[in-house]
Parts: sequence; structure tokens; C-alpha cells
Amino acid sequence: MSPDQSDHYPDMKVVVIDDDMTVATAIKSSLKDLGFNVKAFKDPVEGLDWVFNNDTDIVISDICMPHCDGFEVLKRIKDVKPACDVIFVTAYGQMDMAIRALREGATDFFEKPFTSAALKPAMERTRRFRMLARQRDLLVDKVDTLNRELICGPGSDNIMIGKSKAIKKVTEKIMDVADSPVTVLILGESGTGKELVANAIFNASSRNKKPFSTLNCPSIPEDLFESEIFGHRRGSFTGAIENRIGCVASAEGGTLFLDEVGDLPLKSQAKILRLLEQKTYLPVGEHVDKKANVRIIAATNQRLEEKVKQKQFREDLYYRLNVCSITVPPLRERKEDIPLLALYFAFRFGYQMSKIIEGIDDDAMLTLSKYDFPGNVRELRNIIESSIIHCKGSTVLRKKDLPELNPAVINVKEKKSLPTQMLTFSELEKELYEE
Repeated sequence: MSPDQSDHYPDMKVVVIDDDMTVATAIKSSLKDLGFNVKAFKDPVEGLDWVFNNDTDIVISDICMPHCDGFEVLKRIKDVKPACDVIFVTAYGQMDMAIRALREGATDFFEKPFTSAALKPAMERTRRFRMLARQRDLLVDKVDTLNRELICGPGSDNIMIGKSKAIKKVTEKIMDVADSPVTVLILGESGTGKELVANAIFNASSRNKKPFSTLNCPSIPEDLFESEIFGHRRGSFTGAIENRIGCVASAEGGTLFLDEVGDLPLKSQAKILRLLEQKTYLPVGEHVDKKANVRIIAATNQRLEEKVKQKQFREDLYYRLNVCSITVPPLRERKEDIPLLALYFAFRFGYQMSKIIEGIDDDAMLTLSKYDFPGNVRELRNIIESSIIHCKGSTVLRKKDLPELNPAVINVKEKKSLPTQMLTFSELEKELYEE
């Protein structure tokens, strides 16, 4: 093993579990000499508790232990932390157990009595295996992104991007409410993609062949709100020189999306409440109510409960809107989605600008992954768009192409979890065959 490879080890956290503390201590000592960050436990239950509550990359476990053997340790780890690799320590003559361990998900094994010379290659094989797995995941993300582009068309905005548990939960809720007539309230910070969620609900619903109409509530002056949403008759007020249908009529049979509904003035809130309760509306200048066949989806970046307490938002309207709510998490809470989102935007803007973009290098991706994105996905989108503009002489987006990021929102404690080199598909295939 070369010295530069050992530089990766301090970032790798290892837990040793062996009921023979002499063996556990010897393994710990050998790993520390190699530069690993190591904890050793005699009690498997105590060791598992540490693994489940702390960052752990590799567990080295004995197989034959009382009360909780190595196979139970492996099962529990894979149930809770499937990305954690398990290496088994086997006594001489237990080769059948070692083979069973590999079949059940262990990464490697070495025999007792062991030497540092035997331990070192096992650790290096596991380190390399982890690197290839991360590289594979990035390549799968790239293929998934390209497939989405082919299916939806380059530059499509109506795509849910992400593989984190948080975004999968959002997707599940979208599918739960899509074909229901209930009103949905979408919550989340600015730039998280609330309108994208609204579009996804609409596209997955039986109303998707009908119109989808958006009303940006803060952009409408209070005295024009009724006309904008309900329409008006010619001559009903100064400047009304012709009949005009409003957002409700234009969304007939489909969906009306009220963006940033928390900014509606109280007078306008009363009109929305009537629409929701009675399913009717009255255009300005008309004298007969019209029936409304629209589904309402609303979104806000504000805490409506607090606005209700402050008498700035009607309580009855809040409960009418909040029949079902979906909270879109900020990007800093789903950082595992950053590589996929960044790749998607890189391919998208590369296509739009007629530039060949094949990926993002590790330094650039690590910089993005450490950043907390106060502007959320919208900010990431703008950063990648700007980077593509400045990317010259390379088909790969580099750190120097990125605009300067605010150092106050960079998470310096973010652990480096990205591969150390860029691989093409053919190179990765070669590496896997060699392994």
C-alpha cells in the first residue's frame, strides 16, 4: 500500500467487536498504526449500540461469540446501516463459516492468528470496494439523470430529482393525495421546489388533461385580486374595457395553484374561503354566482400557525387549506441529493448552451456537498447555470468554474464521502473485473 492511500484512513471510522479483548486490542493497535480511527468493544451489544449512534464505515467482528454471534451482528448492521462494511475474523479451520459470511453480506475476512501483513490487504480491499461502490452510485445517478432527460425532454422542469429518504417521503405523499379531491397545503422554504410538488400532484391526478393555473398571491394588488382570480365584466370598474375570465374559470376541471398564499391580505382570504366552502365564486360586476370545479393546491414559506395567532391569517381558511400538508425539506437536510441535482442541472444547461458536459469533478462536487445552500435548489440551479457559462476548455465542471460561495454557510465538518477519482464506464467495468 502506498503512503498516499493511507491518507484516506483517518476519515474511515472502524469498530472492532471481539469477546476476546486481547484480540480486539491487538486489531485496534494494528489499525491505529495504519492510521485508522478505531474503537474496540468486547460486548457485541455495546459495540452495535456505538455503531448505530455514530458514524462507522467498517466493523471488524469475530464470528463465534456468546449471546450475539457474528452473523447476528452482520444482520443487525445491514438492517440499520447497509452502507457499513463488515469484515469477519475467523479461527483456523472455519472456512465454511467465512464462505457463509460472504454470502450473507460480509465484505471480507481474515483468519486468527493474524498479523498486520494479513490485516492490511483486507482493509485495503474494503477501502477500494467502498470507493468503487460510491463511484458506481454516481454513475447510476448519471444514467438515471440522462434517462429522465430522454423521457421528459431536455430542460423539462416537471421532474422530481432525488433519492434521499426525505424526498422519497415527499414523493409518497404526492402519490397518496394525487387522485384525491382534497385541498393540499405545501410547506417549505423559498427555493425548495413547492411549485414542482404542486405540478407533480397535478400530473399524477385524473385532472391532468385539464388546465393547471398558477396565481402568485404576493404579486397581485389587493384591489385587483378579485378580478384576477374570479374575472370581471366589462365596465365593472375603471379600466375594465372588456370581459375577462379569472384564474378559477381558466382552471375549470383542473387545478388552481395559489403560490405563497400566506401573503394574501385578510379581505382576499375571505374570498378564497368562500370558494373552498361553497365551490362557487362571483366575478366582479356579475350578480349570479358561478360554480367552480377546481382543485385547490396552496403553498407558503411562512408559518401559518403563527400568522393565525397574530390575527394575520384566518384560522378557518388555514384549516380549510391544511386538509393535507406536504413539507418540502430544505436542501441542507437532504445533501445526498446534491450530486444528482447538480448533474441534472449540468446536463440540462450544457444541452441548452450547446456545450458537451460529461460530469462534475470530485473537488467541485465536494465543494457543493459542503455548502448549506440557504437558497435551496433554486440556488444550486443558479450556481450550476453560472458554472456552465464559465466552463471553458473542459467537458467536466471543475471547482474553478464554480462562483464564489459564501464561506459563512459552508459546513467545514462535512466528511469527505466522494470517490477520489473520476472513472468512465469502461474504466469502472475494468476495475470491477479486476476486483
